[in-house]
Amino acid sequence: MAKGRQKKDAAPVFDRKEYEAREEKAGIGSARDLADLDFEMQAARNAAGMEERTFGVWGPVWKLMKWYDSFKKPHTFKKKTYLWLMLFTGWAGGHRWYQGRRILGALETVFFWTGIPLILLVTDFMEVFPVKEDENGMITMK
Repeated sequence: MAKGRQKKDAAPVFDRKEYEAREEKAGIGSARDLADLDFEMQAARNAAGMEERTFGVWGPVWKLMKWYDSFKKPHTFKKKTYLWLMLFTGWAGGHRWYQGRRILGALETVFFWTGIPLILLVTDFMEVFPVKEDENGMITMK
């Protein structure tokens, strides 16, 4: 076979340098560059006191989360008790009942069989564990 020729059925080889050269020639930045620019823009908006704006698919999701957070009330509870309840009853939302979030506790109890409360349990643990407790062992979460 002659040098520089490929078999017809061989997959084309990805050449990163060629790809980056085409991007640069077309004036297209990499995804990382675009993400960095978006973070800089959000930081500039925050510094100017403007509301954050997120474009694309996640924009409506973050607006919904912001709207939901506006209704949440702070709840105070003992951290150790909450962690123990997470360990033993978190799969069914038992820690939510203790936290005072009755609707979410009821939803997690009803849908425990789906496994969704287990995913929420992991996120709750990551949210609660690093919080420092006061002198009485209490923490306040929203």
